[in-house]
Amino acid sequence: MAAVLITGADEDAEVARRLVHAGHTVRFAPLDGASAESLDSLDVLVNTGGAGEETFEAAVESTARVLQTYLPLLERSASAVVVNVSGPLDSPSAAAVNLVTVQYAKTFPRMRINAVEQDAAAIVRMAQIGQDGPTGAYFDATGTALVIRTSTAAPPRPPTSRS
Repeated sequence: MAAVLITGADEDAEVARRLVHAGHTVRFAPLDGASAESLDSLDVLVNTGGAGEETFEAAVESTARVLQTYLPLLERSASAVVVNVSGPLDSPSAAAVNLVTVQYAKTFPRMRINAVEQDAAAIVRMAQIGQDGPTGAYFDATGTALVIRTSTAAPPRPPTSRS
């Protein structure tokens, strides 16, 4: 059983219902992080901060702000999970959320930090991954991980055999 926090309005009631049904304790919090002081523990953060933003910059700022607010609680968890909810994959908000996800996953390798499409089943699936689960990836509604490139360098060429 995990302590789960869903940021944003309670439009994520379906996600909460599914997580409660799976045995987790679920709370809601505004995106401004006002309730951070009232929490004793946190295992899973469902971060909707960047999902509804119109611009790349706003989505980066909102996603990172929510993460920074709850990081102290997540760092105390034995199995911290962050699910950053993204907008449509071809949107500026998705690009921003994915960028923030990859950077935080690199910085906090003990945590499982992923981005998911705005889909209740995908969010719930990723909220329940274990410590051996993936990190730093984007998952669509089917659960397929899509590769997020973090470098503009060309991938290395395979070695050629010498005759």
